[in-house]
Amino acid sequence: MAVAGRQKPTAVYGVPRGGVTPAAMLAALWRVPVLSKPEPGCLVLDDLVDSGATAQKYSAYTFDALFRKPHSPAGPQTTKSGWLVFPWEQDEANGPEESVRRILQFIGEDPDRDGLRDTPRRVVKAYEEMTAGYDADVASILSVQFDQDEHYGGIVLLRDIPFHSICEHHMLPFSGHAHVAYIPDEKIVGLSKLARLVEAYARRLQVQERMTVQIVDALMTHLNPSAAACIIRANHLCMSLRGIKKETGGMVTSELRGGFFHSAQARSELMSMLG
Repeated sequence: MAVAGRQKPTAVYGVPRGGVTPAAMLAALWRVPVLSKPEPGCLVLDDLVDSGATAQKYSAYTFDALFRKPHSPAGPQTTKSGWLVFPWEQDEANGPEESVRRILQFIGEDPDRDGLRDTPRRVVKAYEEMTAGYDADVASILSVQFDQDEHYGGIVLLRDIPFHSICEHHMLPFSGHAHVAYIPDEKIVGLSKLARLVEAYARRLQVQERMTVQIVDALMTHLNPSAAACIIRANHLCMSLRGIKKETGGMVTSELRGGFFHSAQARSELMSMLG
């Protein structure tokens, strides 16, 4: 916490809502006034830095926070961090369920009516399940490999792997099927591992293009095949439910590496297997 060693300010302003309590505590410790709005020379205090948006808003003032989340701009990068709750927020007034309640109120609903009373809890739990891929260990998924008794240099293809993901732009679902293929060099993996690999990257906030590349990157990194490919076809609700509101035959993305990229014959054989 950086404020511990900070020079005593002339006054303290607490960012609503999270910074109000720590600002009052520090003002009492330093015996300086608490302001109702920020002024030059005061310390603007928040409880935590998450995305950095609040800190940017108060960039004209001296700003500090009790805690900077691991994925915030000023902290180390991690794949996922837990939801932080300070002692004065143990009533979950600022937790993820309260955020869902606010969305319900924003659209004109009453979150306290019978049908919606448990919805915030259900939504949080659903998102935990739908984004479980952040906790997946891709290296572990592909670590169980087998030597080939007789060298196989052909294509290994697992077709039509169903998946559901969430578009990171509007947080609406997109779903479809992935085709994952590789040409082994020395090692092979069980087919279930290919399905689990797709699941690991699908259960995150995603864009289809990145997901396609990530799957192939993982195969090339952990299996070291002579060729790898991923082709995905998916339908996106962010296009059919909002915006242009059009139904299409689906979006198709592909990523080809090694022999699938350099060899027309290997690429043609792969396409015929998918036909």
